[in-house]
Amino acid sequence: MNSNGDKELTREELYEKIWSVPITQLAAELGISDVALAKRCKKLNVPKPPLRYWAKVAAGMKQKKVPLPPTPNEVFIKTAEKSPGKTLPIPQTTEQLHSLATELLRRLTTEKPSWDKRIRISECTLPEVAITKALIERAAKSFHTILNGVEHLGITFRKAQGSYGPGFFQRGRDRLYLEIKEDLVDRFGSRRPSLQWQTDGVPSGVLTFSINPERYGIQKEKQWKEDGKSSLGKLLAQIVTAIRRHYIETQKRQAEEAIERKKQRVEYERRWREHQEKEAIRLEEERKQKHEGALEATAHVRSEDLLKAAEWWRLYQTAVEFIHECEQRWRNSQANELTTEQEAWLLWARENAKAMSPFELGYPDPTKDGPFDPSSVPFGGPYPCKRDFPRPPTMPKIPPPVQQNDHWSSSTPEPKQQYPFWLKHHGR
Repeated sequence: MNSNGDKELTREELYEKIWSVPITQLAAELGISDVALAKRCKKLNVPKPPLRYWAKVAAGMKQKKVPLPPTPNEVFIKTAEKSPGKTLPIPQTTEQLHSLATELLRRLTTEKPSWDKRIRISECTLPEVAITKALIERAAKSFHTILNGVEHLGITFRKAQGSYGPGFFQRGRDRLYLEIKEDLVDRFGSRRPSLQWQTDGVPSGVLTFSINPERYGIQKEKQWKEDGKSSLGKLLAQIVTAIRRHYIETQKRQAEEAIERKKQRVEYERRWREHQEKEAIRLEEERKQKHEGALEATAHVRSEDLLKAAEWWRLYQTAVEFIHECEQRWRNSQANELTTEQEAWLLWARENAKAMSPFELGYPDPTKDGPFDPSSVPFGGPYPCKRDFPRPPTMPKIPPPVQQNDHWSSSTPEPKQQYPFWLKHHGR
């Protein structure tokens, strides 16, 4: 599924579907408009049925299906796989050379040789070259032949992005560097003096061509060297074939990587959907547990309030009896007369005792303190109100009901063992 929610079809799947059902019906199935579907067909170069095609099909008329045209990459692979021939023609003169080959010829002609008598070129618009003057025209014609063998396939020679470094062949984002050089050979051979520098050599007089996807990389470059046994045309045909083969393999590899990336994306989306579903189930289960816990807590509080109210009523009655007993004792000992202090104490004591009575708080109220039907409470609330009486000082805290497990249950949790801190300093 893409960001819009419609199913992402491959080019072949879209072609089969667009010729199976009307475009409006297919657009509705994919969850997009028919205009967006038409734009997608145009982008992927998928032909659509012409006007009145489906009306003619409904009338029983046979209609011809327009075949799916090949993609540019498929056309490239099919064309590039054709052999350029066992040998390629080399121009006789330099008058009709490719513009880049002409520029290479001009630069090699105007540049001065270095210490090893070779002319070195490493410009952003040309390949890297290191040859003597005798091979300038031969190198320019060879570059011309290579360019003509690959340019019509869309493999162009591009300018380097920076100020330094040679140009390169490119199709898409893949680069391929070409180097034309004349190797140095040992002029002494086996008669080299022991103190002679190993780098001392003379130009070989033959061309060496090499291609490498990376200018400074770990990949091994491919080389072709004139050996005098085969013509230069055959050597250039092998180079052109190798450049084509490189981009054919690159295109196939990228297509396989695209398929693999799509598989990984589909797998990722599937796992993400599973994760979302599991997360939704988990959250729903948590909400269910919270709902059940809130109902249990309400029932537990109401039961505990009943016990609290009963205990407060007992304390109230005990206090009232005690106050009455105090008054009787004072009256019997003082001829039924009370002092001002005793009357004040009795008034204070009766007010404090009265505050202990649960009836002063309006308890019990059947709508707030009685039983309730859990099934009538909406999922997620609102829940029945709770009074939550203050706990009498003589009443211990009542533990909540213990949930029974499938295999093991316990009425009371095991007490947590305290760490014996005396053991920390034991033995010092």
